[in-house]
Amino acid sequence: MDKMLTILREAALFIACAVFTAVVGLIVMDQVVMPRFVRQSVQITVPDLVGLTPAQARARLASQGLRFKEEAARWDAQVSAGHILLQNPPAGFKVKPNRTVYVAPSLGVRLFAVPDVQNRTLRQARLWIEQAGLVVGNITEATSERVREDLIIRQAPQPGTEVDAGTRVHLVVSSGPPREFVEMPNVVEMKLDDARHLLTSLSLRIDNIRYEFSTAYDPDVVIGQEPEFGASIRSGSSVRLVVSKL
Repeated sequence: MDKMLTILREAALFIACAVFTAVVGLIVMDQVVMPRFVRQSVQITVPDLVGLTPAQARARLASQGLRFKEEAARWDAQVSAGHILLQNPPAGFKVKPNRTVYVAPSLGVRLFAVPDVQNRTLRQARLWIEQAGLVVGNITEATSERVREDLIIRQAPQPGTEVDAGTRVHLVVSSGPPREFVEMPNVVEMKLDDARHLLTSLSLRIDNIRYEFSTAYDPDVVIGQEPEFGASIRSGSSVRLVVSKL
């Protein structure tokens, strides 16, 4: 009888241990193994964040179990400043839960400040404008009592104005104080000294003399001129001559 009771107790103990082990196994499977397995197998589709504000993007990612990381902003002409320009991983990409999505906001259109080229030479103005990412536009001349000849009088847009890249900057160059117009005389076939004296009397200056061989004229005779005879030119303008030589 005692032996039978012992066998029954051992059997009951074995069954209890088996049941306990099964229950513990089910708990571990339910609380640890299955969630981990489920997490590893679940994939989330990354939402499209382009055009959203960083706050909106962060909230949308959080609602889907994803992390948010903001990177350096970049210039862009298409996406408004303060809105998401780029994201990585891209929209539609499949990722695991808790994955970090990196975004770069837009700084908007990049603007360039127009440099101040007034009272600068045209060469300097052109260099500064191009270095600022802009383009030299129309170049016109105007007389000026204040600004020396060949320096910039005015510009448009005005200095300091912020404009798009490639904007044209129009320039007005000084031709010096207002001067009277004179008629270009005919100095062809005149001796060089006589031509020089006549031009000087009209407030014109010889800017360049080019000598050419000629058997039709004596040496030092003017055989060509620019501007041509009869042209209306400003007092003080330069004249170029061609002079004969043997």
